Parts: sequence; structure tokens; C-alpha cells
Amino acid sequence: MTQPFIESELQDLQDKDLYRTLRSLEPVSGNRYLLNGREILLFCNNDYLGLSRHPRMIEVSKKALDQYGTGAGAARLISGSSDVHEKLEQAIASFKEKESALVFSAGYVANLGVVTALARETDLIVLDKLCHASVIDASRLSGAEIRVYPHRNYEKCEEILGKSESGRKKILVTDGVFSMDGDSADLAELVRMKLKYDCMLVVDDAHATGVSGKKGRGSYEDAGLAEHIDVVTGTLSKAAGCLGGFAAASKQIIEYLVNKSRPFIFATALPPVLCRAALEAFTMMKEDDSFRTELFRNLEIFTAKLKPELKPAERITFPIIPIILGSEKAALQAAADLLLQGYLVPAIRYPTVGRGKARLRVTLNALHKPKEIEAFAGALNRLNPQIEKE
Repeated sequence: MTQPFIESELQDLQDKDLYRTLRSLEPVSGNRYLLNGREILLFCNNDYLGLSRHPRMIEVSKKALDQYGTGAGAARLISGSSDVHEKLEQAIASFKEKESALVFSAGYVANLGVVTALARETDLIVLDKLCHASVIDASRLSGAEIRVYPHRNYEKCEEILGKSESGRKKILVTDGVFSMDGDSADLAELVRMKLKYDCMLVVDDAHATGVSGKKGRGSYEDAGLAEHIDVVTGTLSKAAGCLGGFAAASKQIIEYLVNKSRPFIFATALPPVLCRAALEAFTMMKEDDSFRTELFRNLEIFTAKLKPELKPAERITFPIIPIILGSEKAALQAAADLLLQGYLVPAIRYPTVGRGKARLRVTLNALHKPKEIEAFAGALNRLNPQIEKE
């Protein structure tokens, strides 16, 4: 039976160029897929190191599938916790320079589980405007007061903290690398404020894990700030090439989450086969830096070929490159034009990004070949006259 309000809202989305549909892709090799029987090249996925289809990952997954089967069968606190869950958590804790870690079923769920467990109605959550939707949703669900500062405006952040009541629990939350813009938080500045105003600091390192830092450990590695970050959350679905999420923190905080985090307590455990694959990914990231070397070589090639007027900043440091087009219509047209040329880069529109900030969100990975990158940059450069920024 048709619901009038649903029909009306769907039509409104179409009228505003905000309607979304699903695409079914069939893998061919590397970043090449079939879409409606036609081969296309992806410049839009987050498999940064290309591990999701690496032979070593596939092999250990096959063996784990034979050993553990397809599912965990129960929540971790019932009978769903296995030896491979514990091994993965130990590997994550070591990689993220923390005492302990806890695996969740997704990165979204990890943020939901951490923030709602730590915050109460009497508490204050202060977060960057461009934090991931999972952080925003978790903050709202916690019932705490939420204050948002403009993106990377740390003067405003400190102003909010300075006006908060003494003795009130305050939780600073930020992305390490912001998912739509590819820029990074100033964690040194946030740590300074954390110490000055006695806050907890939670960093969502979903995109940075396996990519940022001298050894790929994350957004805070090079600055040596691990001890000052109370909780690091992340995902296993990007550089690790799998599925799942995690929180890394002190042993005490992880014990607290085991006892207080409802998304952890009441959800069936991540299947052991995925834990085994993720464990292999962390082992590979620790042993072999060639994946990151290839990734950043590709980023260098792309930025050298891209027209200056398309670049979001003078120096691009992360393999997320937003091509800001302004209107939803301009972004949709650019994405459609690129698809005709064999490149899939969907238009990113409101509410994923702010109004007037519609864009193509380009992501690179270690499997892209130099010639593919050069040809794609050329296709983007040819779209330049069609850009209509608002």
C-alpha cells in the first residue's frame, strides 16, 4: 500500500537532485568492475591498501571458514567470543599503541558503542562540525549536551570548553582524518585543550588507520600523542580490507565498554572468519610498508596531473581528494560524464556534505596503475569548464 508521505518525500528528493539509487557491481580485477555489463574503473572506494582481494587475505579466510564456519552464533558475552577475536584485539591494541582493544561489528557501531557508553545526560560532548555521521548520531543518542565547533576552528572549541562548568564531564570527539575532505584534525591542539580543561578525548581514526603516520598506525603516530588520547575508534572495512570496527584504549576503559556498551553487549559477535582476515591485514600492514608506498606514489602522480583549480588545497596529504562543484546538479552531471568515460565516482550531496558543497569525492588506492591515474586526471581536467560553484 502506497504511503502518501513517503511518495511525497521521495518526489521532493528527486526534485532537489538528492535522490539516491543502488548500483550492483561485479568484480573483474583490481579496481575494475562490471556495471550493467560494461567494464568501469573505480576511483571511489576506501580499500586504500588493496588488501580486500589480496591472495594472502583470501587464503587465510578460506582456512578460517573451514575452521569456524560462517557466523559467530551469539554475542561475545554468551558464546560468540573466540580465540581469534582475542588475537585480533591484541594486534589492534599493539598497532594503535594502546593497552587493550575491543572489536565491534562495524566502525559505525564502534562509535555508537563508545560514545553512548561514556556520555550521560549531564555531560558535555564537544565535536567538530565535520565529524562522521556515526559520531553525530552516537552523541545525540547519548542524551548529553552537544556543542559543535566550526571545522578545525579550535579557538571556538576552546571558547566552548572555557564556558563549561568546572567539574562537569567533558568529552572531546573528532575524526583523525575527515571522510569527505581528506584533511586532518590538529590533535596536538586538541590534546592541549584536553589537558587544560580536563576532558576525555575520543578520536575516530577510521580513515587514518593503516594509512597515516610514519608506520601507518594512524593520525596521531608521528606526533607521539597516543598516551593522551583516551579512546581511538576505527573500522576494519577500509585499509584492513574487511568488515568490523574497534575501540582501542586503556584496559580499564575496555573493561568498562564490555560491561556498559549496549551495541557490544546485545549484538552477535563479528564472525571469526572476518576477524582472522583482519588479523592478517594488521600483520601485513606491520610487516610490509610497500602497500602504503604504492598508495602515496599514486597520490603524488594524481596531484601532479590534476589542474590547480580543481585541487582543494595547495598540498594534498591524504588519498581522499574532494572536487567541490557546488550544486547537486553540477555534481550529478560531472559524475554522469565520467561514467560515460568508464570512471565511477558518484556525486556526494547533501546531507552527506553541506548545502552548496556537492562534490566528487575521489579516493585512490595502492592498486591503481599510473596510466589509469593519468587518464582519469585528464578526464577530470576536461570537466573543468562545466563546474558551476555556488
